[in-house]
Amino acid sequence: MLRLITLGRLQLLRDGPPDEFIHLQPKRLALLAFLALAAGDGCQQRDTLLALFWPRSDRDHSRRCLRQALFHLRNELGDGVILNCGRNGVTLAPGRLWCDAAAVDIALRGQRRRDALDLYTGDFLPGLFVDQDGAELDEWVERTRRRLRAAVAACAWELAEEEARHQRIGWALELAHRARSLSPDDERGLRRHMALLARAGDSAAALRAYADFSRRLRREYDAEPSSESLALVSALKHGGLGGQYVQAVPADGIGALAHPRTSSRRRTDTRPRLGRLTAFALALAAGLVLTGPVAWSPMGHTAGRLVLAEFSNHTRDSLLGVAVTEAVRAELSKIARVDLAGARAVQPASPAIPLAPGQVLVLVTGDVAPVGSGFAVSARLVSAGSGRLLGVIQEKAADTSALLPTVKRLSQRLRGSLLQSLVPPVESGALEGRGRESTLGGPGSP
Repeated sequence: MLRLITLGRLQLLRDGPPDEFIHLQPKRLALLAFLALAAGDGCQQRDTLLALFWPRSDRDHSRRCLRQALFHLRNELGDGVILNCGRNGVTLAPGRLWCDAAAVDIALRGQRRRDALDLYTGDFLPGLFVDQDGAELDEWVERTRRRLRAAVAACAWELAEEEARHQRIGWALELAHRARSLSPDDERGLRRHMALLARAGDSAAALRAYADFSRRLRREYDAEPSSESLALVSALKHGGLGGQYVQAVPADGIGALAHPRTSSRRRTDTRPRLGRLTAFALALAAGLVLTGPVAWSPMGHTAGRLVLAEFSNHTRDSLLGVAVTEAVRAELSKIARVDLAGARAVQPASPAIPLAPGQVLVLVTGDVAPVGSGFAVSARLVSAGSGRLLGVIQEKAADTSALLPTVKRLSQRLRGSLLQSLVPPVESGALEGRGRESTLGGPGSP
């Protein structure tokens, strides 16, 4: 079996023992790599090879060069490896030569993401240099290099999300680091990585990652990070990201924000423009989320705290869920200590066991969902003592322009309801009784 290594280094080996290195000119190795990657497409026409490898030569000279290259390849590889297809076609015999880049392509087509990630050991055909008339070949190499790198980075992000869903944050961070190394200019990938670090409880590392990215962006492209990244940084600095927050970024978006090359003052921004919904999320973050922790004044001697889980976001805007969560947090922090975490992480206590001072009294969860041309924002109060649903508050916005006051209104109603629930508990069941007597069913309730 012959092995062509094209990722991270360039080698042609004949399996041993010991392995035998086959020495060929770089251009002939590139021709072999092209045939290996195109093997799934069947025969390659000689005219295609001529246009790619000898584009500046006259027809007779280029044909002679191709014949010589194929002769040397056949002489080194042995009979039956490179086959003719009819009068003008060339292909590789199945099973005679293994190529790592072709194996990555096969793994990607088969959705074998871990195999693709393991097989990818570096850039395609690194350091390849051909003659000065090889612009077309250089372009094909660079295009293939970018395609493989982006596809493998997307695999790494998909695997990181899968690990995060199974609460294996250490593995998720390792995969995120691999994805970032493959696409260092991807700003959405940066935010994705920062969110995972925050979820792991290492906001300082998330801020360092942003600082490194920002310095590199200014140094190499004279550009500045986007407003989305700035909003995320501000939220991290003020403790505003819940433990369950991981920003979703589509796999096909990997690398889409790369290479802003013009001046930050005059550059043409190739990033997608903010939609009205994203603009709302950022405005909400700027106005309510990033104002810093609110000093809270507990009512009486409240012997407990709140746990606020991130609002589930069913809209198309990835920032909206965390922005609404932070608006609610800012309001509730005026009356009690509010911790941001996943509700699943807090198990209801036994109703027979009184809650000790400092234990969780109420879990607050919620949703943001589209309703026609508007939105519905709802919040649920759950007793930590028994897991019983204490009540639901819902507000609706007719359109995007009404979303901000809608969220403010829901936050204020939620605060008022909790004011009647957060009283010194006599026993674990007292909170439920007090909750049933609260104003959860007040004006505007569903």
